[in-house]
Amino acid sequence: MDPLTEARRSALRRFVASEGGNSAVATKYKLKPSRLSYLSQLIAPNSKAPFGERSARNWQALLRMKHDPLLHPSPGDVGALPPDPAPPVEEIVARLGDILRAVPSDQREVIGSLLSAYARKPGARLAIALTTLLEGGSDEDEG
Repeated sequence: MDPLTEARRSALRRFVASEGGNSAVATKYKLKPSRLSYLSQLIAPNSKAPFGERSARNWQALLRMKHDPLLHPSPGDVGALPPDPAPPVEEIVARLGDILRAVPSDQREVIGSLLSAYARKPGARLAIALTTLLEGGSDEDEG
């Protein structure tokens, strides 16, 4: 999920909590059951419910929120996602270099062709191939 959407969810969660929870919000703002259900979906942990600009604007109006907290969440909320657990690119390149240098010279052409084929259409297959190669290289280094 993108950081802006998560920041919107976080701002909406704080608002609902400050109002006393879902039931209190439903009563105070006279939400229909379908709206309350969608609100619950929006603020649920790991929610996948769409929460774009139009939805944020509609919820702000419905809940009479001031200062556009859902359209323009505070900068701290936007960066509130956990950091990417992937190692830095420099580390990956260094590890790949070590692994590839350990490949016997008579097999390097095959590996070069394979990497070239993946590089022409990078994506999930390249990531899987590199991860497998790195994991295999890590096991050899440890053993």
